[in-house]
Amino acid sequence: MNGSEELASIESYVQPRRLYRYRALSNLDQELDAITNGYLFCSPYLKLNDPMEGLFASSKLLKKSPNYRTVREAIKDNKQEIGICSFSETFDHELMWAHYADQFTGICVAYSLRRLLEHLPANVSFTRMYYDETVPTVHRTSREPSQLAKMVLSCKNYRWSYEREWRMFGFQGKVRYGEKGCVTRVYFGSRIHAKNRAKVIGALAPFGIKTSKMTVGEYFIDFDDLNPEESAALRLTRQRRFIQRSGRGGLSKQMNCERNYWQEWSFSDVYVFSKSFC
Repeated sequence: MNGSEELASIESYVQPRRLYRYRALSNLDQELDAITNGYLFCSPYLKLNDPMEGLFASSKLLKKSPNYRTVREAIKDNKQEIGICSFSETFDHELMWAHYADQFTGICVAYSLRRLLEHLPANVSFTRMYYDETVPTVHRTSREPSQLAKMVLSCKNYRWSYEREWRMFGFQGKVRYGEKGCVTRVYFGSRIHAKNRAKVIGALAPFGIKTSKMTVGEYFIDFDDLNPEESAALRLTRQRRFIQRSGRGGLSKQMNCERNYWQEWSFSDVYVFSKSFC
């Protein structure tokens, strides 16, 4: 191949319309402040709940490189500076409600990805997480240490794949988007305290943000819109989805389908969406 030929590339032609953040309400005022004042909070990776975050290996060629230690240290330094805000592709995953919304007593906030991309700062990017059984390997490359650090932080052990996580990379601390339309709905867990639900509804009312309450059925969860005119349509949609899940071979087939779904997304690179791509 001569230098004038273009290389094949990896492209992604789909992106989710909505991303979701499961939130405990141990600091309810802080959660409401983030929604009503239009910002997301990015944490350093060491504050995340997985102690394996940020681990990586080095290829044999990189280890033989004279700047091997310099590259590794540069990646470590860049990891320390990156802020991370985590989302999920789904709002109705029981394990997510249990693990991240304080055992169903919290909320799940729905965001429009398109609007976030339009209103967040230009340095912000989104990536869909890559799940594998081994830590990512850094090879000899011309990529910048900041890019390599984000690559490392875009990988997790496959046992976390149920989270269906997307990550937002930005500065640590508050990252403002400022557009009220970015939050499209807030879902309430089935065990939320009545006073917390009332406080959330009262805070969101001036912004026109819709809310939905959870009901628990026979090994599935459902949501009823607190705007009565929409509840029937939403319930019908959820019932159809449940029938599709459980009516084609039972639970074991559903679990295998979910596993295969994630295996199909195990590409050799990580897709990154940023404002420049939209």
